[in-house]
Amino acid sequence: MDETLVCELLSESQQEDIGSAKATPDAADGYVSCYYSMTLDDDPDPSGYEVTVFDSAKALRETADGTDVMPTKALPLRLDGRSAAEQITYGDQWSGAVTVDLGSGRYLYVEKYAKGHTVSEKELSQQARGTAKKALDSLLAR
Repeated sequence: MDETLVCELLSESQQEDIGSAKATPDAADGYVSCYYSMTLDDDPDPSGYEVTVFDSAKALRETADGTDVMPTKALPLRLDGRSAAEQITYGDQWSGAVTVDLGSGRYLYVEKYAKGHTVSEKELSQQARGTAKKALDSLLAR
């Protein structure tokens, strides 16, 4: 998958549903990402979503940078019958992230982030899972 296709995983109406004002693709060795921003580029308190498809577990592990203020353990779950994990992190920015096993060594990563205390942990979880399901459905339909 290339970086332009990853931004097509959420349709325009799905992007509107999550409040995205702008979709920005990105790519590096082993993964492609799309950032769905809900705030302006110069906003001091950005919020939005990240959707990433990793080519391998190695690429997924190499993105861990250890900068989370208070990382928590990942919660195992199933999303549309697939193995997945969810992690909520806190600090100045809060995030809810879902990683889904796509099979064949590939992974889908979706993160909802927002300024701390502006959204509840439950809402972060629901929004990250909901967006992950939409991206997964779109990815599997290809």
